[in-house]
Formats: sequence, C-alpha cells, structure tokens
Amino acid sequence: MPEKEIELKSICGIDNYKFIIPNYQRGYKWREKDVEYLIKDIAEIVDEDQSDYCLQPIVVAKYGDSYILVDGQQRLTTIWLIINWAAHNNFNVEWNYKITYEQRPRSNVFLKKVHDSGFGEDLGTCDTHYFSQAIDVIAQKKDLLNVFFDNLNKHVKIIWYQISAQEGPAHFERLNNARIGLTNAELVKAFIMTNSSSEIRARMACEWDEMEYKLQDKSFFSFITPKNSIYSNDYNRIELLLDLYSGTTKSDREKDEYFTFNRIANNTEKDSIVIWREIQNIYNRLLCWYEDNFLYNLIGFLVEINGDGELSSIWNDSKGKSTNEIKEIVRERVIKWVPSEDEIREMEYKDGMTKNTLLLFNILSYMSVLPTPKHNEYKFFFNDKFPFDLYKKESWDKEHVHATASQSLQSKPEWINWLKDIDEKLVEDKMDSENSRKMEYIEWIQNAQKVTQEDYESIKNDSNAVFKSLSKEYFNKMFIEIVSAIEGSNEDYELKQNSIGNLVLLSANINRSGEYKVAPFSTKRKIIIERIMSGQFVPIGTKNVFMKVYTPHPGHFYKWEKDKPYDGNQKSDRDNYIDAIITTINRLR
Repeated sequence: MPEKEIELKSICGIDNYKFIIPNYQRGYKWREKDVEYLIKDIAEIVDEDQSDYCLQPIVVAKYGDSYILVDGQQRLTTIWLIINWAAHNNFNVEWNYKITYEQRPRSNVFLKKVHDSGFGEDLGTCDTHYFSQAIDVIAQKKDLLNVFFDNLNKHVKIIWYQISAQEGPAHFERLNNARIGLTNAELVKAFIMTNSSSEIRARMACEWDEMEYKLQDKSFFSFITPKNSIYSNDYNRIELLLDLYSGTTKSDREKDEYFTFNRIANNTEKDSIVIWREIQNIYNRLLCWYEDNFLYNLIGFLVEINGDGELSSIWNDSKGKSTNEIKEIVRERVIKWVPSEDEIREMEYKDGMTKNTLLLFNILSYMSVLPTPKHNEYKFFFNDKFPFDLYKKESWDKEHVHATASQSLQSKPEWINWLKDIDEKLVEDKMDSENSRKMEYIEWIQNAQKVTQEDYESIKNDSNAVFKSLSKEYFNKMFIEIVSAIEGSNEDYELKQNSIGNLVLLSANINRSGEYKVAPFSTKRKIIIERIMSGQFVPIGTKNVFMKVYTPHPGHFYKWEKDKPYDGNQKSDRDNYIDAIITTINRLR
C-alpha cells in the first residue's frame, strides 16, 4: 500500500499554502449555479449543527514547498476567487493561499489580476471565461459573504488526502476518467492506517482485503442487502460495515456525501486501532449470522422487503444480545409483518402484500419446527438457505397458474410453437364432441408437430403451403376453444382467478416469454420442468405447485383446479395450495 496521509484541516489551516494545478488536470469549468450553490450552502450552516461541513476531498502530492493539486481544483479555486474578490471589496479576510497553473499562462495572468485588484478580464480562454462568470456571481451574492466567511472559518473542513507525487497522474485518471471520486471507504482506510506502525498497517491492510473479498461473495452480500442496494457497486461494499459502525442513515448520506468518514474521523474518544477492531467485530458478527440458516433466511427476507435501512435497524436492536435473543428479535419482526390467515385467504393479485407473502412462503418452505423438552416451546431451524443471490439476479412476477384472459399470440411462428405443445389426445377427450371444428383443431395440432426448424422461415414470410391459410381470426377462435376445453372458461369470477391460490413467483424471463404467458397449465408445467432441468432457478413453492405437491392425490396434470374437486371428498388444487401457504407461514408463530 503506497504511503498516504489523511486528515481534516480547517480551511484557514491552509493559509500560505502553494498549490500547483498540473497540466493533466482539466480546466476550471464551474458554472454560475455551482458557484452560487457553494456560497449559499456554506452561508446557511447553523451553529447548532453537530458535525462539520466537509468539502469533497482535496487530493494533493507534496512537491518541494508546494502541493500538486490532483483533485479538488474546482472548489479550491472558487474559494480562492471569493477570498480575493472580497479582499478588495471591504471584507476583512486575514488568510489566503496561492494557486498556479502549470501550463496555462493566461489563467495565471487572470488570477494575478484578481489577487492584485479583485477583478479579472476574460482573456478568451475556457478558464478565464468561467473565472469571469464566477466573479460576477460572487459580486451578486456579496450580502452573504460575511456569514459565509464566518462559517468557513468555524465549520468548514477540508478532507486532506496526501499521496506520493509519482501517484498523481494515475490517481487523477482513476478519479476523472472512471468518474468516481474518493469513497468513504478509501478515506476511512487511509485514516485508520495513517497513525499506525508499518507492522500494524500491513496487518490491517490484509484484514481489510479479506473483508472486501468476502463482500464480493454473492451469497453473503445478497443476504445483507436488498436488490438495487446503494452498496451494490463493487468498489464501495465495505461502506455497509462502516455505516453500521457509524450509525449513518440514508438521509445522512444524502445530506453529506462524506458523512460516514466525518463521523468516524471526528470520534476523538477512540484511537484508530480500537475503531478498526470494532468494525471487524461487526463483520465477524454478520458472518456468524450468515452461517446460521435461521438468521440468514429471516434477515434476508426482512432486508429484501424493507430496503437498505433494515439491516441497520436489526443491528441496533441486537446490540448486547445473545444469538438466541437475536433469533427471537428477528422472528418477532417477521411475525409483525405476516398477514393473518383470513387476509391470506382473501389475498389477490392486486394486493401490495401478495408478492412478499409468496416470497416468505418460499423461504419458509425450507424451515422445520420441532418441539423441545420444555412445555410449549419449539425449536425453529432451516434445512437450507434460500438463494437470495439467484433471486436478486432476476426480476420476478406474480404469475397466474391458470392463465387469465389469455390474449392470443401475435405471429404464426408463435402459433405453431403453441400448437406443438398441445396434447391432441387431451383435446380429443376434453373438447365437446358436438364441436364441429374439433377434428380441424386436432389436424392443425398434428400439422404443427411435423414442423421442422427449416420450415419456420417459410411460415414467417407466409409462404408455407400448410399454414398459409391459417388466419388470425381462425387461430384466435381455436385458441380460446382449446384453452376453455382443457382448463375451463377464462371468465371465472375474479376472486378465484386472481386469488393467491392461483399465483406463483416466476422469473420475468420465463413469465414474459411468448411461449409461457398464454399457455395452459400442462404446457406451463412442461416449460417449468425444462427450465429446472437446464439449471435455472425456480423457487421451491413454484416448483411444488406445478408438481401438485400440495394436492394429496392429484388426479391429473393437465389443468389447475380452482374450484372443482376431483371427487366430493377432496379440495381443489387452489384450496390445497392456500392451505399450504397458511400452514407454512404459521410455522413461524
């Protein structure tokens, strides 16, 4: 690790410093609104604020009696323009610093003029154009400058990040070409290592790398973060641990980009080694939670449905608690969310809780409950981990087991694929013998079975002799009559059709494919089996529905029974499935 130094400096702490802006730096390009925002932002600081106002990091490299300004030119130059304009316009400013451009002579001429007179003339370069605009804004906001300077001296700090001169160009390339600034993680890492011996620093660096490596483990990271987490970027995942340690919230981060670093750096009660050990303890505790299937599954569920702040809330509740106490805390948090039995039975597609109820059902399908020797006490344990990493890799739909108002497929190749999947014997058995087109439909099914891959081009351009006469109107009629014969009318009343007993979690790439969306149960079942056999992730509850695991004695697999039992003594597939959801979720109570 290259030697780096980091500290918080007051703005007046750089009095008489000399800064050189190297030739690899871009020019000064702050717009009028950027200058105005900086003045107003600092002027509006109130004394009651608990934390200092920190400018974005200033990255420098020592060069003789000067500093090469690797990053932070825009803010530092703007403050310099404000100081030097104010010094010539009846404001008492007792400190200053110097800025020189390495290879922009006209920029230096402008800055010298401002230093000497408070005014500079646009000399026809990009830098001097923006310098002039900035001076105009400063003059317009002069009424704010007294409080601006007061707050600048009392409340504003610079995150001073010093690197070696040899690192400068490469560091600038990373910051600007990759378009990422210094992160809280980089700043905290440098901060805790700055005052440590080389031996301790080397050990810390290895331990830091180990944590960062583990946080790249998709299984571990997916259990402590929701999909689209603010910590998802590979380079800042360790900030999750730093935020847990510092108690930083989402609103804190929005208020101050470097709130986490400021909170840790301003903790004068602890030295850097103590801070580091406490951060490590958080990491080790999360690892223990990960290894415990009960905590992994339930915390993973809560984090997924409640977002990034949930882990912090659980962490705060768990401080000072034993593992068993934490398990009970987590179980109670889930139970508070769980809908009642009546709510589940009445739950429909449009209900906001339906998708998360299905997710919880799939997670709890891995759970077992055993009585303990103590009266009325039970042990909860999970046989396996729900694969949150695979779940968060895709988008998920609440999909109907029995299709809703099955809209027709749009192209002839889609029609052929759909007909290929239909069992002609099922159509023969289930379709009314009085239907005059029954045999025509069976013939179309048989023709589709004979289609080869080479035939699709002629089908697509409508030159295939067999299917040329198949019109959209005719196919739509055939489609509706075959689906109705196999699965019953799609005009079932809405409660049963959109009931949770007719819904499963299905990945969008399966659900939204043309072959699946409008297919009857038997075809959907075939597609699900093919996807499972090819290694795609299908949630256990969805898999069990299409295998009819929740129906004690399934009489067939060609349709999903919503309200017609196979005989007078059995429930429908739909009702058995709802019972299974309720029973599985109630295991947690």
